[in-house]
Amino acid sequence: MYSGHRLIELLERQHQDRGQSGLFQKGAFSLPWRAKVGSFPHPDLETIVSAGEPCGAWRAGQNCPPEIRRPEDKRQVGDNWKYFRELPLYGYIPGSGIRGLVRAWAKQRPEINFRMLQLLGYQEDDTISAGKIEFLDAWPVQPTKVTLDIVNPQQKFQVYHEGQGNPLSFYTLGNGQDSITVTVAIRGIPGKATAEEVAEVWEWVRQALTLYGVGSRTASGYGALRAAGSLNPNSDPGYSLKRFDFSLYTQGCAGPDMNTKELRPSHWRGWLRSWVLRFLLGVMSRENAEITVGELLGTLEPASRKGCVRLQMVKSKTWGERSENEPYFYGWRGQLLVSAPEDILNKIILPIIRFAVSVGGVGRGWRRPLHIFHMNNGRKAARGTHLSLTHQVPNKTAGQEKTEKYRLFPNPEIWDNAYQSWLAAVREKWPNRVAQGANRQLAAEVFSPATCAVYAVPGPVQEPVDRQNIRWDETDAQATRGDGMDLIYQDNPPRRYKRNRDLGGDAAGGGNAHCSWASIKRVNVPNKVEDTDCQEIVCLFMGGQTPESNHIRSRFLGDLGKINGAVRLFGVQPPATQT
Repeated sequence: MYSGHRLIELLERQHQDRGQSGLFQKGAFSLPWRAKVGSFPHPDLETIVSAGEPCGAWRAGQNCPPEIRRPEDKRQVGDNWKYFRELPLYGYIPGSGIRGLVRAWAKQRPEINFRMLQLLGYQEDDTISAGKIEFLDAWPVQPTKVTLDIVNPQQKFQVYHEGQGNPLSFYTLGNGQDSITVTVAIRGIPGKATAEEVAEVWEWVRQALTLYGVGSRTASGYGALRAAGSLNPNSDPGYSLKRFDFSLYTQGCAGPDMNTKELRPSHWRGWLRSWVLRFLLGVMSRENAEITVGELLGTLEPASRKGCVRLQMVKSKTWGERSENEPYFYGWRGQLLVSAPEDILNKIILPIIRFAVSVGGVGRGWRRPLHIFHMNNGRKAARGTHLSLTHQVPNKTAGQEKTEKYRLFPNPEIWDNAYQSWLAAVREKWPNRVAQGANRQLAAEVFSPATCAVYAVPGPVQEPVDRQNIRWDETDAQATRGDGMDLIYQDNPPRRYKRNRDLGGDAAGGGNAHCSWASIKRVNVPNKVEDTDCQEIVCLFMGGQTPESNHIRSRFLGDLGKINGAVRLFGVQPPATQT
């Protein structure tokens, strides 16, 4: 486990003794979260396996037919958490992986692509040209074993309401909590490379590693690296990067263990993916919408495909901090980085993000505002989330940037204009895929003016959460809810919206859980009619039902419209004759 670092030390000393110190470059990089890279079972063997390999194929062992089940197929996440949280395998970053990343980075830059082939080598038909630079394996400074992680397919459950997927196990370098320092090194082959050429490639290494990350699933935030010292990697040509500062207050997100509070980059990835799909289902057939989502954000099945949108989460000092008073909730603050081709980012992805952050949160409980809930045993519990994104915009009067909230103000004209601008961009980008009135009858969460409704309703009277100090200012459960939440909670037959699987969802349903068809977000915008400091933004997905039907969603839509001080911001509205 120390042989990797020892090799780097000996090679560096060898170059110094021979007066060739310019042919050797090394540097420290930190891995703040996890990387899906390689692992090394024993320091005295040459066997190298992928960090994801010890738990077997992607299919879950318990779900495989007995005739094809293999001993190494994945166990249930709970079993792995109990018996195999950590494997006796030491993680590392293969030198071949670093070399491949550098080549991929250079291929995006035509001005240095030929230079890259000269220095790193190439094969063309039967002609092989050897490179001048060697890439060493990068090992953590402190020997680090690989730990359990999960991938949790949620698309069908979250958007199509077709049943909850089972989390699948794999293993990564890093535990999601502690930052890991790795040593990356390259060397020029004596007699072939010059010190200037090594320095040139080393700068490529620093740029590629910090821009792309290492290993697989990098577009979901795995493998993100930071170089020692200040380094702002240059985006790929034609790509643009958007930085958000986020604050998230929630009942508690988790990974492999529900009792361990953990905000993960994959929470953001799933959040964005589901919202992109909801929007595309409003203008494309289901088949075309899923194809387009795959092009933007990648796919794992039936075939692996890389998307063009990348996300990265950067931690701040406030990370998983528990509230000062009960019932406990948790706070995270940091940066969210989103990059994509410039036209796709600015015209397609960012407008969707603006809508998504305006109607809900991210992670567990994202469909409800952060509020207090009485459980069946009478105890209080925190439920829901509060998500805030801010960004920097030019301040024309002061000649510098200022911080603004990234959201849609509760005004119908603003919502309609934002959607129409997004729709025009989609029609321009994919003219052959757009279908007028697509999926109006699909039993899914389809976001469009004809398939969902968004209302702003009053309440609560005051903001119940002190987000700066992470504590409840109001601990009366009723006072933490506005009129939208009151409507969900009311038990007035035939309403009974809460835990109704056709409207309010049933999170307590275990394996038969159903998510709600309505999401609610609290915003600190006063309601002048009811004189409240806050409002709730209620987004109702009709899921194939029409406002004229007698379905429970159409009745909820009618009740929304009857709330005193309610304003319809977007989408369908109930018939005037509905009671």
